[in-house]
Amino acid sequence: MINLTDNADIHLSSVVAENKVAAIRLAVNSGGCSGYTYDWQLVTKEEFDDVIDDFIIDLDTGKLVIDNISSVYVAGMTVDYKKDIFGQRLMIDNPNVESMCGCGESFQV
Repeated sequence: MINLTDNADIHLSSVVAENKVAAIRLAVNSGGCSGYTYDWQLVTKEEFDDVIDDFIIDLDTGKLVIDNISSVYVAGMTVDYKKDIFGQRLMIDNPNVESMCGCGESFQV
């Protein structure tokens, strides 16, 4: 499905633990200047209990949940986490992306 580096797993796990939630949901939504954007949301225990057909990836702490429709857009994607003097960010390398907008916030497949 997707590849998480160790740094990304550690970061996402810390977000789950700090916010006392069950999971993080990654979705692809229409929007932005290029057509699609990534949407990261926290998932409570109650919401996670309703997850049926989604793809679930185990993190060190918690889960990463990807819905079936979004899975088509993120298949083969690698997520890394970088922290340097310029800040911290999730770095996404998605082989399905054909182009990105100038600001890097949205993409086209």
